[in-house]
Amino acid sequence: MPLETVGGLEHSEMRGLSNRNLLAPAVAIALAAMAVFVLSLVLWSRGVDSRTLAREEELVRQGLVSAIGEVEAAMVTETTWDEVVDFLDNRRDLAWADANLNDFYALGFEFSELTVLDPQDQLLYHRRGRTRAALDEATTEIFEGLLADVRAAELARAPLSAATAPWESMPAPIQASGFAVVDGGNVLATATLIQPDTGVAMPREDRGLVMLTVLPVREVSIDLLAARYQLNDLRTALGQDHLKPGDAQVRMDVLGSDAPLILAWTPQRPGALLLRNSVLPILAVLLTFGAVGAVMVARGRAAWRRQMEAQRTQTEFLANMSHEIRTPLNGVCAVAAALESTTLTPVQRNMVEIIRSSGISLERLLSDLLDVARMESGAVRISSEAFNLAEAARTIDTLLRPRALEKGLSLDLAIAPEAEARVMGDPVRFKQVLANLLTNAIKFTETGRIGVSLTPLPDGRWRLKVDDTGMGFDPARKAELFKRFSQGDASIGRRFGGMGLGLAISRELVELMGGEIDAEGRPGDGASFWVDISLPPAEDATQAEPRAREIPANRPLRILVADDHPVNRQVVEVLLAEFDVELVLAENGLEACQAFETAPFDMVLMDMQMPVMDGLTAIRNIRAREDAAHKGRTPIVMLTANTLPEHQAASLAAGADLHMPKPIEPERLIAVLQRVAEGQGPAAA
Repeated sequence: MPLETVGGLEHSEMRGLSNRNLLAPAVAIALAAMAVFVLSLVLWSRGVDSRTLAREEELVRQGLVSAIGEVEAAMVTETTWDEVVDFLDNRRDLAWADANLNDFYALGFEFSELTVLDPQDQLLYHRRGRTRAALDEATTEIFEGLLADVRAAELARAPLSAATAPWESMPAPIQASGFAVVDGGNVLATATLIQPDTGVAMPREDRGLVMLTVLPVREVSIDLLAARYQLNDLRTALGQDHLKPGDAQVRMDVLGSDAPLILAWTPQRPGALLLRNSVLPILAVLLTFGAVGAVMVARGRAAWRRQMEAQRTQTEFLANMSHEIRTPLNGVCAVAAALESTTLTPVQRNMVEIIRSSGISLERLLSDLLDVARMESGAVRISSEAFNLAEAARTIDTLLRPRALEKGLSLDLAIAPEAEARVMGDPVRFKQVLANLLTNAIKFTETGRIGVSLTPLPDGRWRLKVDDTGMGFDPARKAELFKRFSQGDASIGRRFGGMGLGLAISRELVELMGGEIDAEGRPGDGASFWVDISLPPAEDATQAEPRAREIPANRPLRILVADDHPVNRQVVEVLLAEFDVELVLAENGLEACQAFETAPFDMVLMDMQMPVMDGLTAIRNIRAREDAAHKGRTPIVMLTANTLPEHQAASLAAGADLHMPKPIEPERLIAVLQRVAEGQGPAAA
């Protein structure tokens, strides 16, 4: 027994959707709770690891400071000493230095270099290891800043005096330390002032001797720090090339280098360890909920895919139907336009006008239906490009003014001077909204006037407003005006026709452009519709138009027409029959390219969808041949039933100068011919 169908959806499917709608919140809440728990656990573990890292770095930093203090304290015992002042400062006994400065090694510090400078900061004594050696100039450079600090501190303190000796306590040590790089190794450099402790021996000059030492970093209790704080993979290097992701580190400035000396190690991560131990139980719970959620998600996705497929099929069907209908409609409208220019009786002219107006209405209906389908599927995209705001408004005014005049209506266009500028926005959609509002006003106004205004707003936005003296509307039913297939009153549809899509499409387009649309009116007292939209000023940038080929005077225009449909080719022949043109016809893009190779043309009219070779490929081939031959640019107009914005963008990207939709507007095509004949290019039309 077949299942009953409601609105194209079987009861079984409706029941399934209902069950999913009931179960989905429960599953979502459960999964959200688990996600919050897991996220909290992850954040907690990261917090623990972060605090552990900070504590380790602070302990190592303090330990390093203590280690440097130990080195400096050991230096004080050998530099604040009456005997060293007596033998090195007064007597300059270098043999005493060889014998007694070895006490440093008894303290456990393996200084790689030891240097003593006289009061004039000239070399007095230098030893590398335990052997005297020549002083390396690179070594002395690292001590320049330290030595300057020591001398500045010595000059700032009160001078030593033998009259007060012996002292109750030794003078305060004067030292300066810093990390440096010597022979590719990381070292601690220390400069210490040599001075007496009790004052038995005094320096013979106002300034004392200075002892300079170089100690490898590993000797600065680095290994002791690693053992004391259980640091894993402790290493030191200049710069951060040796760092690994997540390393703990302590940075130290280096004398004479912009790169820091970095003490790095792998920190302990108790939080991560706990998180790893929790993985299995959490995973088991997540798998349980995940299995349930996966089933529900799979069913939901299947329903969503069916819906999207239905929408895509609908959009493709409407697009294909639009293309297929536009081809015969092109013949109807174009031939009617050509017939209208001939000698006709009043009755015949009225019949032709009926054909033309019906064709225009049908073309508008196709466009509206296609827009609605694309909006439902989310395929409508708003572009952002520079265009002249006032010129866009004038274009629609010029297009629709004849309709207003035919009904005996006056049409006033008021454009603020500020609108005579280039702005950033979607010109196609802006014109579409204005055309919908103006068409709506003309349609529902029998007598009187229609006013179109374009004015700036204080907040940098623009207001586009259309006023009319037509039939108006009931304010209580205003919301109905902007709904699809609604005209506020069923009798309006019977009286004026149409499907009630114009205002609905305008509302959705305005919202996509980030604007607002509203209206006010009263029955029998006219209506006002306005749009507030942001159109920021465009940067001043001008692009030179490609140079068109010059057309010799006193000869017909040679035009190449490429279209696979014989009716469309015949339409072009009929429309241009009264003009001085020479037409060459091609049935596909390949034939058009071959014809273009044999002789030059003044203009090309190219269809987009053709067998063998499509119009986009043909245009690219033509442009490539022109570039290779260094010829002028032949004006190319894409004359097609593909009317979507992406089709227009593809045409211009391929190299077309203008995208003209079908049905062909005879006036516009003739204007293009005139512009080409005058050498101004088709885009100017």
